[in-house]
Amino acid sequence: MLAPLATRDEAARPAVLLVLREGLRLRLRPAFQAVIDDVVAAGLGERQVLARVNAAVRVRGWMSELSRKNAELQGLYRRLEVLASRMAEELRLASNVQRSLLPPPLQHARLEVAREFIPFREIGGDFYDFVPLGPHRLAFAIGDVMGKGVPAALLAANLKASIRAQVDSDNLCPATVVGKVNRMFWDVVPNGLFASLFFGLFDLEQGRFDFVNAGHHYPFLVTAQGEVRDLVQGGTVLGLEEDSSYLQGSVVFGRDDLFVFYSDGLIDRTNPDGELFGIERLKDAATRATRDSARIAVYSLLGDVQGWSAGAPAEDDMTLVVARAR
Repeated sequence: MLAPLATRDEAARPAVLLVLREGLRLRLRPAFQAVIDDVVAAGLGERQVLARVNAAVRVRGWMSELSRKNAELQGLYRRLEVLASRMAEELRLASNVQRSLLPPPLQHARLEVAREFIPFREIGGDFYDFVPLGPHRLAFAIGDVMGKGVPAALLAANLKASIRAQVDSDNLCPATVVGKVNRMFWDVVPNGLFASLFFGLFDLEQGRFDFVNAGHHYPFLVTAQGEVRDLVQGGTVLGLEEDSSYLQGSVVFGRDDLFVFYSDGLIDRTNPDGELFGIERLKDAATRATRDSARIAVYSLLGDVQGWSAGAPAEDDMTLVVARAR
């Protein structure tokens, strides 16, 4: 930046004006040269001339600094655009990976399973899994890890792997499985983070479902006659205590009975007035779907939820799994 011009003695005014005019013509842009031309033509005093010149010099310096800062900001903006694009692509790939790890719909001679997973962000902390264990047995799990986005998704993947590691035993006991999974979760997850889990074992030959509910929203069974039974036995969420114990429940089911498993993001959807969809509306919708296939029942229940929310965006992951006995 050019240094401000100092005041000269009045007797040297003609020489000062000449130096100002010729020197600044070489150093300033045309717009600032015009300032000198104007003040000389107006016959202003030296102090006035110098004041105007100093102002012009300062403005030029400010404009130069502003131009430099703008160039820096443009460079930062371009780098941010690149990073945002890269992050969006990585999240898209992570979402595809997460979905690819979810099991496909299941068709069994005695059971049809359909499902839908809608993450709040590209990836989420909800998960579900079902693992065939021979011709007549099927292990099932659904859970919700505290939080959203990438951290929750990583914990969900870890939890799912822990469950799978426990379901290769012939003498499978849901209460034992959940107890072991809780200890593993406690060991690897920081204090203050929790997860809900519902784990069960279908015996398709005997028509029995043994289960443990570790702090998850109650799944329910809708019989072919329209009776609704909550599946509540279990204990606390995973990660609350290292040695939590869990009670095991059991329910008998028959042909055309409908199991409904879900995460809280489904029943917590609100309408424009802020009213929750709630569990009772979900149960009512399920009782109307007892004659539908599991796949159609999933679409029907989700349609009721979406209609209730009037298209408003979700605020949490949503998972819905429907199993229909045959």
